[in-house]
Amino acid sequence: MPPPNWLPSIKAKLLALLLLSIFLVLTVVGTLLSVGVERFHREETREVFATAQRALSAEIRARQTFLLQMAGRLAADEALVASLNLVSRYSDPLHYDPLVFDGEKKRLAGDLARLSSATDHLSLVVVDSRGQWVAFGRVEKNGQEAGFLAFDNVGAPLAWQQDSLSPNQWHVGRTPVEVEFLAGLARNAPPTQAMVRSPDGLMLLASAPVIRHFPRGEPLTVGRVVVAQTLGQGFLEQVTRYTPLHFGLLFAQGQVVGDIQALASEVDLSRAAPLLKNAGNPLSGWQETPRHFLMLFSLPLLGNEQAYPLLVLEKEGVNKQVRETLGVLLLVLLLAGALVVPLSQALANRGISRPVLNLLASVERVKAGQYDGIAGQAPGSVEFASLFDSLQDMAHTIRSREDQLRLWASVLEQSREAVFVTDAENRILLVNRAFVAVTGYTLEEARGRTPRFLQSGRHDQAFYANLWRSLKETGHWQGEIWDRAKDGRIHPQWAAISAVADAAGTVSNYIAIYSDLTEHKAAQDRIQFLAQHDPLTGLPNRMLLQDRLTVAIAAAAREGHEVGVLFIDLDRFKTINDSLGHSVGDELIKGVTKRLQDAVRESDTVSRLGGDEFIVVLHRIRRSEDAAHVADAVLAQLTAPFNIAGKELRVTASIGISVFPADGEDEEGLIKNADTAMFHAKERGRNNYQFFRPEMNARAGERLALENSLRGAVQRKEFVLFYQPQVEIRSGRLVGAEALIRWRRGDSGFVSPADFIPLAEETGTILEIGDWVLAEACRQQVQWDQQWPAMGLKPVPVAVNLSSLQFRQKHFKENLLDIVGDYPLPAGRIELELTESIVMEEPEQVGAVLAELKQAGLRLSIDDFGTGYSSLSYLKRFPLDKLKIDASFVRDIVNDSADLAIVHAVVSLGHSLGLKVVAEGVEHEAELLILNAMGCDIAQGYHFCRPVPAEEFQAWVAAYVPVPLRGGVPMPES
Repeated sequence: MPPPNWLPSIKAKLLALLLLSIFLVLTVVGTLLSVGVERFHREETREVFATAQRALSAEIRARQTFLLQMAGRLAADEALVASLNLVSRYSDPLHYDPLVFDGEKKRLAGDLARLSSATDHLSLVVVDSRGQWVAFGRVEKNGQEAGFLAFDNVGAPLAWQQDSLSPNQWHVGRTPVEVEFLAGLARNAPPTQAMVRSPDGLMLLASAPVIRHFPRGEPLTVGRVVVAQTLGQGFLEQVTRYTPLHFGLLFAQGQVVGDIQALASEVDLSRAAPLLKNAGNPLSGWQETPRHFLMLFSLPLLGNEQAYPLLVLEKEGVNKQVRETLGVLLLVLLLAGALVVPLSQALANRGISRPVLNLLASVERVKAGQYDGIAGQAPGSVEFASLFDSLQDMAHTIRSREDQLRLWASVLEQSREAVFVTDAENRILLVNRAFVAVTGYTLEEARGRTPRFLQSGRHDQAFYANLWRSLKETGHWQGEIWDRAKDGRIHPQWAAISAVADAAGTVSNYIAIYSDLTEHKAAQDRIQFLAQHDPLTGLPNRMLLQDRLTVAIAAAAREGHEVGVLFIDLDRFKTINDSLGHSVGDELIKGVTKRLQDAVRESDTVSRLGGDEFIVVLHRIRRSEDAAHVADAVLAQLTAPFNIAGKELRVTASIGISVFPADGEDEEGLIKNADTAMFHAKERGRNNYQFFRPEMNARAGERLALENSLRGAVQRKEFVLFYQPQVEIRSGRLVGAEALIRWRRGDSGFVSPADFIPLAEETGTILEIGDWVLAEACRQQVQWDQQWPAMGLKPVPVAVNLSSLQFRQKHFKENLLDIVGDYPLPAGRIELELTESIVMEEPEQVGAVLAELKQAGLRLSIDDFGTGYSSLSYLKRFPLDKLKIDASFVRDIVNDSADLAIVHAVVSLGHSLGLKVVAEGVEHEAELLILNAMGCDIAQGYHFCRPVPAEEFQAWVAAYVPVPLRGGVPMPES
């Protein structure tokens, strides 16, 4: 009879006695170790606090020294002293001149901003002798920030600022509080270094007077430099980054700064109050709370204030170290004691039946699925051997079935089609990975539910009734079905559902296999869309436009109304696209598309033909004036600038209008006539609209013929250069000439430059023409160099006009220098005339190119100055030789006071920049006398000679006698 289960075995008794002995020994030793280890870690904790306090003090001293040195270096900087001397001595808010002071202040602010990046949270402020801040630079969370103080025409302050988010843009904002604070300290003559309290913690500051020394006389203090650094959360983290301490700052008013804020609910900060009396002594400032160690000491601040750095250490960290140390020591004791356990176990195991243990172990391995680990022997017992054989047969059978199930499970799980299995009541039992990916529902979320939770609502009850009828009658169903995913997305799928019957023929399960059709449907829709729409803007393309226009014409014919067609072409879009890149051009096209859609009704059609051409179809208009109103709206929409890639771009449009049925009875005729009207709008100066008129077809034909003739004019040698002299006003000497192109078109005579130059710009042939003009001017000068010395004539420089398209060529500079280099001619004999629009498109890049051309010896001038836009800050940096005043200002200076004032201002400006000033269009002696009185240097115009061919120009030079002007006439009163 086997013993009762509740009786302990000998093995158990021996093991219990051994374990009890080890437990008693470990308890005594562990208690002694616990006391000693805890005392050691407490002393170590105090040393951590003391080390942190020393590190904080050393870091503050180092930063104060750094700030003081920086303030001293800034105060001694000659450029800063000069700028501050200028502002302090000559700047008056009521008579503030931004042209004089803003540039200096802006440069000073930029220098301060760059210096402020030396370290985090650094602020530099410069104040003048009146205590008013002049400029600042600082580093904040959002990056660098710079600013300077200016004044408007009534003396009100303007705080101009710039930050790293918009480095090239200055805007007026509010003066930062920190700048006002530091400026206020500077006004009160702060000490050379100090600590003050700030909203973010402590602020270290250092200041130094800015002194202007004179060769004779006493030095003059012209301002002060203040350098400050905020010691906020980042500083506190840096000081304690290698310690487990929490670090914060306390102030007498109760303000708390630092990561101890996060412990506010656990650390009773009021416990720190008794420490304030002895804050200067770290040891006397030591306190304990139930969960924390605290240490507090003081830092003197400006104005007899105090800051109290508070160090907090959670006891749990120290306790954890104590536990870990004790754990290691106790582990050593346990390992030593554990050496006895194996010997005792070996003695106990002799009385335990090995066959039983082997059998139990084999059963456990089968239970765990380890079928290969049950082979063994059962010595001395036939019954145990039989049990082992039966167990092995059972394990092999189970393994075979599991392998089959695992194979099918792998196929199911790896399938790209979504699969789920339900029971006979249509409750979900299994789903695969693809099901989870498609629907968003996991197995846990789907198990036990019927597939009805996937229904999208797009199918009616009849659809599902037919599905179940097919399943019951045939055992399967397939077709397209729309389901709803977990995120609410409705998607199409191709489903195949089959019923599974058991051995008795009763349905036990349903298996559904789904193939997602979303990408297939999307691809079909995308192909259909691209066939009829522009891929960049999404607007209807030519195909869809023709369909809609055909429908609109048919409806208009039935109902007796009209249809308007607007052909829109963006003016000078190619210039923007070539100079700024296709990505900017694409964004501009998108912006224009949005504005065109805003200018028309939803029922109208806006389409894009490609490039910069759009067509708008106006459905059901009552009269042609309706189309004019829409054209006005389009032009108005395009008035505002486009902000693209940090650039402000402006674009206009030329619009041609045709109206059904007056201007055409089919879509092809209407579009063609609107296109013709659009070209007429371009000829009328762009940025306008024109209705189609039959005579425009003749004009369009002329324009096409002119364009075709222009393409081969260089090869046919139809171009010729005329020359107009440039005369120094005061001496009357010939000092230069301008080369002007003329086109002798076959037998038709000369074509006006006003007719063919814009066409050459538009078609791109200006590039070939421009190269020819430069080469011909060089060739002609070489010929004059050979002829004129024998005639007693001195060659003069010749000016050549440059097109904006030439300047934007990728290898413009190299190509130009190659052409000039082909002729034995000093480079200084060629002068390049550029318009304001060329030099201001990309001033930094243009400045670099001009510098290289100037270094090569070429002369540079700005043509038609005053008709475009110039930035004087860039203009003064360009290596120019001349400014040419446009003839539109010169021709009326005798009678128009406004033109007189403009010309006088340009002459003064040019001389202030060190440039010669050339007046174009001088036709009368009265104009010449006024220009002489102004101090204008050079004149050009019919008063001397009209533009003439090279032979006539040579004859004019030979016959010309200089007539000096020894005085001028008083300028008319303006």
